[in-house]
Amino acid sequence: MYKIAAFIKFNKSFENIVLLQKDKIKKKFGKQIYLDHPVHLTLFTLNIKKITTLRNIYNDEKIHKKERKLKIEINSTGIFANDPLTKGHTLFYSIKKNLLLKSLQMKHLKLINKKIKVFKQNSNIFKNSILKKNYNKYGFPFAGKIWIPHVTAASIKNINENNSFISNFLKKKINQKILIKNIEFYRISKNKHYFLFKTNVS
Repeated sequence: MYKIAAFIKFNKSFENIVLLQKDKIKKKFGKQIYLDHPVHLTLFTLNIKKITTLRNIYNDEKIHKKERKLKIEINSTGIFANDPLTKGHTLFYSIKKNLLLKSLQMKHLKLINKKIKVFKQNSNIFKNSILKKNYNKYGFPFAGKIWIPHVTAASIKNINENNSFISNFLKKKINQKILIKNIEFYRISKNKHYFLFKTNVS
């Protein structure tokens, strides 16, 4: 079984902003979760049996007929305090509400689930009924309305939520408008990301 992810990557200008922030976190707090991850927005992650079957879906010419650009605006910073996935405080850059981005996520989740078997191992780990329902249906809990699109800097453990570093991060002003042409697919193994292929935003 393979864990795959659909990512949206960004231009060098925004990427450098996030990398600089990651560097500041590393210097102040040492090694933290997500620090070594590439700068990206995760559309979803899924567990599938064969990567070739995933490739075949996107080799279909019909998928590529409508080529369009997705305009993303990064307009603030945020925090998932006491993140249950990391047991730390996850700092991130927020994406302005974007209906096209939301519909894009659902379109690809439905497409993949229709074409191939997606493994749903144990939905009982989710206490939230919406997360559990999404996981049982799509293999990814944060789908649709409950999804909060974001770009993670890092998740910092063993500090207070009111720490001045966090407060200063949340006060940062940012206004980046970026045009996206592609969705990139990766295989994830032991915290490493291996590029598989990309497809048009359509």
